[in-house]
Amino acid sequence: MPPPSPSDILPTDPLLGTNYRARRVLGKGGFATVYEAVHVALGKIVAVKVLHASLADKQRWTERVRVEAQALGQLRSPHIVDVSDFGHTSDGRPFFVMERLFGATLGDELRRRRYFTPAEAIGLVQQLLRGLDAAHRAGLVHRDLKLDNLFVCEASDGRRLLKILDFGIAKVLPSAAGIQPSSLQTQEGDVIGTPRFLAPEQAMGRDVDARADLYGAGVILYELITGRDPFWHVNDLSALLLAHALEAPRPPSVVAPQPIQPALDDVVLRALAKRPEDRYASAAELAAALEQCARPAPEGCQAGSPPGASLPVAAFMVLAGAALAAIAAFLLAQRP
Repeated sequence: MPPPSPSDILPTDPLLGTNYRARRVLGKGGFATVYEAVHVALGKIVAVKVLHASLADKQRWTERVRVEAQALGQLRSPHIVDVSDFGHTSDGRPFFVMERLFGATLGDELRRRRYFTPAEAIGLVQQLLRGLDAAHRAGLVHRDLKLDNLFVCEASDGRRLLKILDFGIAKVLPSAAGIQPSSLQTQEGDVIGTPRFLAPEQAMGRDVDARADLYGAGVILYELITGRDPFWHVNDLSALLLAHALEAPRPPSVVAPQPIQPALDDVVLRALAKRPEDRYASAAELAAALEQCARPAPEGCQAGSPPGASLPVAAFMVLAGAALAAIAAFLLAQRP
């Protein structure tokens, strides 16, 4: 392996004292930094996610790293990043080792291209759904699906391969095996996730299940084919949370800079249903609906008619009140 270039050399190596040596920073998040590193004995290039030094004494964040490492270590899917090791730095910070991927995030690609054709978008989201199906079967809900947490690289056979990254705020369901849930559980009223991609129940601080990830997949598909998210016109945080909870998104065909068949509209809008029970029941069911969309006309795709699709006025008012209460609690929590 060639030595790192001068621009790659880090002022200090956080992995000194371990089996790895950091070469350069690949990215930084809210609670961890990802480094390109090399295994000292094997010479293998890997990616290592290390908790920020400023958070090393915070149990909440050390627990996040541990749960994410255990979760990814349990999953076996070509569409989920592979984890091979877990440990602690010399100053006690937890880290875990992942496969080193070469490519770009789906967010980077979309910013470069502006939008994807329906066929391309369907193919990528079907890969996402296969990864989600594996995670959901293992008892994990991602809770933070977004374009920058999806990585597109080249498979060994030359195909474009999508991988899901960052299970840092994943919810561990009771059905999960081999994963010790965090002792610091999310409380009712907590708003968890990235605002642009939040399911309505997340926006209202309610408990979630795997169907919250299907809403996130619907937002991603909407953005890939239109170039914008369903509520691109909303900039205020509280208004955005309300939009997820209460506002019906415009059909993709009305917004997209390209033709979108009505049946694909129907599938996307069902994935974005406000009530979890009105969405698809599983990632596999949504993938099957998209498979029909990928077929040539006249078959098209069928969104189906979910039960209880209409929302009574009384239920609407209850949702509005819950949403406002959750938003008020969220905004108060952001105050210093």
